[in-house]
Formats: sequence, structure tokens, C-alpha cells
Amino acid sequence: MIRENDFKTSVFNKQRLNGIYNNGLNDSLPKNLWATLKSSYSDKTDTIHLENNNVKLTLIDNENINVKLLSETDENIIDEFNLKGRIKDDFFTIDRKLTLYPFIPIYYVNKETKTILGNDLNGNLVVVTGRVSEAMILMMAGGNRSVQNNQFKRIKN
Repeated sequence: MIRENDFKTSVFNKQRLNGIYNNGLNDSLPKNLWATLKSSYSDKTDTIHLENNNVKLTLIDNENINVKLLSETDENIIDEFNLKGRIKDDFFTIDRKLTLYPFIPIYYVNKETKTILGNDLNGNLVVVTGRVSEAMILMMAGGNRSVQNNQFKRIKN
């Protein structure tokens, strides 16, 4: 995943990762930071797409990060969860989310998500997410593998 990163990143610093980031991207993509991080936590599709809201990240320790979705005024917390992971090189690597339903040879379903977080040289958040979706029913199989690089603007520490 680290090799798939398209952005220049700074040396990892716990205090630098902590901060409030813009939930939406500046381009026309419907992807947002909250939904990206929530997909590493839960199988449920998150329907919260509040582009004007912000996301607060707080590194609790070297193995846990707290994620909060803030109201537009940053005064209230709409939702929050913790992600487990570890610090590797210049990124906080979130533990792989794996969903596997095997019953070979009749069917097999594999869904996998891997996300890493870091900061660029300006303090913005760099998010690299890899996804694998594979399925097989009887003798027909299909799947999809993708890696996305996104950069979310830092609002404040």
C-alpha cells in the first residue's frame, strides 16, 4: 500500500496526524473521509455524506485511532468509532478488514479493505485505500481490485 501512494509524505508524527480534516474532496468525486474510514470499521454502508462537516482524528496510542464526525460548527459529535492498527514507516496502517464466506466448490465470497493514513508536507491527510472484492458461484468467478489515493485538507489541529 505504501508503494501505491501518489503524494509526498512527511515523517510520521503522532501530534501532526491528530487534527480536524475536511470531510469532502475538492473535486467532483462523491467519496468522503468519513465513509472511507467507516468502511475499514464496519460492513454496513454508511449513508452519511455530509460534505460540509469535518472529521477529527485522534491517535490514542500506537495501536488505536479515534475518528469523530463533527457537526458543521465542530461543536457536536454526530458519530464516532475507534480503529485498530499500527505505525509503519510514515503511515498509521489500519488493520485489514476481511470478510470471507467460503463454501467451496459451491460459493466463495471475499471482501477485503486496507487503509493507511499519513500527512503530506503541508499537514493535509493522505489516505490510501485498497479494496478487493471477489466471488465465485459454482464455476463462474469475478472480482475487482482497486487502490485509491486521496488527500483531505487539514482544517485545524
